[in-house]
Amino acid sequence: MDELKQEVAGQLAVGAIPTIAPYVLPALIGKFQHRYPKVTLEIFEDTTERLVRRLEDGELDIAFVSTCDESAALERHSLGKEALLILLPKGHPLAKKKKIKWSDLKSQKFLLLHELHCLSAQVYQFLVTHHLRPELAVRGAQLGTIARMVAAGMGVSLVPQMMINTEPVTGCVALPFAPPVPLRELNLVRNPLRFQSKAAAAFHQEAAAAFSSKPNAR
Repeated sequence: MDELKQEVAGQLAVGAIPTIAPYVLPALIGKFQHRYPKVTLEIFEDTTERLVRRLEDGELDIAFVSTCDESAALERHSLGKEALLILLPKGHPLAKKKKIKWSDLKSQKFLLLHELHCLSAQVYQFLVTHHLRPELAVRGAQLGTIARMVAAGMGVSLVPQMMINTEPVTGCVALPFAPPVPLRELNLVRNPLRFQSKAAAAFHQEAAAAFSSKPNAR
């Protein structure tokens, strides 16, 4: 094992969408760097479309995304699925419930990310599927900003389980859904047409192991 660690060295470019990066990368990269100190990492946080373009151009070795289509230049490895939760202001009438039904949300104002983010499209599709045409109060650039607006009573939002597991959301309550529970895919993607370094292979192994041990990854 020590010999393997010595062999794993060089540059590694890792990408992640903004709704995964802050909740997964710090712990994962810290562990990876401890095991493979000779690898220098470069992190890119961007939308799925731009990360895929970087992978195709050879600017990235590997990336964390949610939904994406496989192609000749894009190989997808599933890390499981993650539940989305409803985020409510602490004093909201629904905040005392144990689980939320989709029908509970008919009259709610929603705060969503900008349309560039795949989570925004995913949430909107869930709402449409359950015959909800809510008023969109605000579109924001970051989940942290959305959460603060929820805390201020401006509306409600759907957020990833990993966000709630990773950081406290002051002034809010995050509740699970009664079935059917909204889930999003978690994928690790790479370009199979390009050489995979030992560093990239090692990172892939570490990431897969980390997600397999998470209770929210199904």
